[in-house]
Amino acid sequence: MGFNLIRFALDPHYRAVKRWKLAKGDERLLTDVPLDGNSLVVDAGFYKGDFSARISQKGSPKVLAFEPAPEFCERARPLLAAMPNVTLDCAGLSDFNGTAKLVYDNDGSSTQRQQEGKSVEVQLRRASDIVRAAGQPVDLMKLNIEGDEYPVLENLIAEGLMGEVRHLVVQFHLIDKTSHERYARIADGLSKTHELAWRYPFVWERWDLRDSVSPSR
Repeated sequence: MGFNLIRFALDPHYRAVKRWKLAKGDERLLTDVPLDGNSLVVDAGFYKGDFSARISQKGSPKVLAFEPAPEFCERARPLLAAMPNVTLDCAGLSDFNGTAKLVYDNDGSSTQRQQEGKSVEVQLRRASDIVRAAGQPVDLMKLNIEGDEYPVLENLIAEGLMGEVRHLVVQFHLIDKTSHERYARIADGLSKTHELAWRYPFVWERWDLRDSVSPSR
């Protein structure tokens, strides 16, 4: 107990995790947006498929679910295949179309972290292409992609497409010494189109499209 109290006092990330758990964020906050049968959800980094499965039952939106790790994607396929409004894609999102090396580390598997371990070549898709091809605004975009959130959001901001995303829930990760600087630039870019609804630093945060910004479609 004493160690935890010391860590709580000294470690801001530990405090954010504790606050998130106290708020029951996974159950109460991640899906707290209005959705119906005409809505579109992009779930990037579905891992076991739990979020995609849960959000697909909230108003029956169309869900585009992305997971680059082949092992995780195939493991979740039976769960998501049973849901007709979920489209599963065994690929990740980034700022380019191509391949990258993903190092397996359970829910921390990443193309961005410099780490050793079992690796596999995975497919990545340019986020701006996915948003443009959707043919409608994205009502909810959820990003939990172990560092690829940086190139994804940099891409969408640079392409002027964040106005097509009504609600963004994202988990930023501390990947390297540039993470704080990149986060600050992204947050500044997001603030042009979105308002920060809540934030648990480097755990989860949500950005909502400003009333003054209307999706073009």
